[in-house]
This record gives sequence, C-alpha cells and structure tokens, in this order.
Amino acid sequence: LPLCQDTGKVIVFLEIGQEVKMTGEYIEIAINQSIEKCYKDNYFRKSVVKNAIFDRKNTKTNTPCVIHTKIIEGNKVNIKLLIKGAGSENKSRLEMLMPTIDRTEFIQKCGEIILSAAENACPPMFVGIGAGLTMEGAALLSKEALVTEVFSEEELNIADEIKTYVNSIAPNKYKDCFVLDIKLLSRETHIACLPLAITLNCHSDRFSSCSIINGNIIYNHQIPDFIEQIPINEIQKSKKYILTDDINDIKALKAGEKIFLTGEIYVARDMAHKRLIDFINQDKTLPFNIKNKIIFYAGPCPAKSGEIIGSIGPTTASRMDKYAKILYEKGLIATIGKGNRSIELLNIIKSTGAKYFTAQGGIAALLSQYVEKSEIIAFEDLGTEAIYKLYVKNLPLNVEI
Repeated sequence: LPLCQDTGKVIVFLEIGQEVKMTGEYIEIAINQSIEKCYKDNYFRKSVVKNAIFDRKNTKTNTPCVIHTKIIEGNKVNIKLLIKGAGSENKSRLEMLMPTIDRTEFIQKCGEIILSAAENACPPMFVGIGAGLTMEGAALLSKEALVTEVFSEEELNIADEIKTYVNSIAPNKYKDCFVLDIKLLSRETHIACLPLAITLNCHSDRFSSCSIINGNIIYNHQIPDFIEQIPINEIQKSKKYILTDDINDIKALKAGEKIFLTGEIYVARDMAHKRLIDFINQDKTLPFNIKNKIIFYAGPCPAKSGEIIGSIGPTTASRMDKYAKILYEKGLIATIGKGNRSIELLNIIKSTGAKYFTAQGGIAALLSQYVEKSEIIAFEDLGTEAIYKLYVKNLPLNVEI
C-alpha cells in the first residue's frame, strides 16, 4: 500500500558494461513492460500523460519511463531506479550561479531554494544536489545523487553543512527536521559557469538498485536495519467535529483550528477542474451542484478488490487557484489541499465566507482509512483525475483560511 498516492514517474539509470552482449527483447521495451506490470499488479497510481503539450491523456500504464544510459567498463549491467513524485518535483530548481560564489554563499543559496518549497514538497525531505557540468548535466547529477551511496569527503562535508543550515532556520513545525538527508555530487564545469540543480524529494524515498552479471541478478541496495526517529513538536489545539452539511459551523471556523470532518466531499484535481470550468463557460450542467460543497484536491490510487479506495492524499492546491476563483464565487464552501494559495484567491475565500482546509501530505495510506464510501461520478476517462464522491468520517484537517 503506497504511503503516498503519487506513485511517481519512474527514472532509471542504466549502466551497461562495454563487454556485455544483450540478446532478446530490446532493453528499454523490457524495462517499460516491467514497470507497466508492476503498476498494474500492485494498484499503483498511473500518472504519466502522452505528451506534455499536445496530448495530456493518461497512458494508463505509467510509462514510458525516463532512462539515462551510460557505457561503463567491464561485463555487468547496473540498474538504479528512482520513483519521483511530482509535488516535490515541481519545487525543484535549476540556477546558473556566478563562478566566483564562495562556500557560505553557496550554502545559503541552496538553503533558500530548499526552504522556498515549504509545505508543497511534503517535508521532511530528501534532497539531491548537482553542481557543475552544464545546465542539463547539473539537473541529471541532482537526480543521480538520490540513488548514489558513495561520495567524496568534500561532498559529504558540504552536504552536511547545507542540511544543518536549512534545519536551523526552518519553520518551527519542522525545526531540526525539514531535511532528513542531503546528497551532493559536484563535477567539472566551464570557467564561466557554476550550474546548480536541486531535486527535492518528499519523505517517501523510493529507490533501489541491482547489478546483472552473467545473467544473475544481485541486489545492491539494502533497507537500513533502523530508521532514525525525529520527534516533531507541535502545539496541540482543541479539535472540533464538523459535518459537511453544517454550513454555519464551517463558516464559523477560524484559521489555526483543527477539525475532524464527516460527510460527503468531492475529489477533483487539475484536468477535472479544467473540464468543470469549460462546462460553466459553455453553460452546461455540472456533474454535481457546486453550492455549499467541499472539493478535495487529490488523485487516489486504484482500489484493490475489497478496498473502498486506494491511497489518497492532498495535491498542491495553488495549481487549482485559477479555477477555484470561479467555483468559490458560485458557492463552493471549502477546498482541501496542501500548501499556500494566492493572495487573490485568499481574498475571494474570505469575501465569500468560505474556507480552505489542509490535509497532511505524504500519508495517503493513512488518510484512505477515513473514507467509508467512494464512487466515480464524472470524467472516468481521466483515470486518477476523475471526479469522485466520497463519504468521509472524522477526516483530520487543519483550517488554513
């Protein structure tokens, strides 16, 4: 059961020995077929669309994956695999720094980028940093760092300094644990350049590796025998039990309160919102009456036999801001997501007496336990982005606005 509903885009680092001879299925086809089978058999969410610009239909296989191939010495094949969620990916950054930047300035710049991700990247996080090469080379290094286990002493030292700096100035909620680990790879570059790429990864650190030697598979990555537990101190506030049809109770909530929500809510995210607004612009009847309803920004994993719903958790709310303006003005009473909203939308929410709730990111497996009924009511062709109607009981939420 995936801890997070975003079971990611698969990234493969493929190292092929110069002396290796391959027979049978073309290796990239074999890799993609294996990924498709894995995602189907394990009911993982399929999140890949056919084309970024021209055709954003879901492939419904979570393929094709991204494969980076490198020729190495010897007679073995090394495969490193990383599953990368999009919430943290959207907050990853690439910058071209001045080549004369000093160590302190470099650490501060990394800290600024990492902290700017805030709640949208689901801290506590793992961070990969790539420095050097070229623009695209640094970005690739930052991904490779997340699946690498051997570093130079210099790389380890500066990574530790960045981690210490970030955690020392992190928000109180994540003091000392905004970042769980930083891995940094630094390589050669042009005299006029200092490319810096930072790949953010939520606390679902999903990677593995193996080697193939003479047809035998040897797994290299071992799960640690222990996991360091870092306490997160949070001021406990009184919690309220709220029903979704008690509109006056919802309007009376104050920012900072914690609630348990019970009743009907609707699940919709990016593409479903685009269609809803298209319906409104074309004067078509919406799949459900927006007035006094609550929308949960989410895209659940498929349900296994006997399950009500797969893992379900909040996606980044700000992506829906341009659509939410119209929906709030038409009577939407609340939305549920993660992260901050735009100032414009914040003012609209306040002026309509509506609310914005947040759910804890990265614990979708746990949040699915609060769902007692689930059905798809519209746009089933969108796969995980279809509109669901749920009945939730005591769903734990924070009142943000």
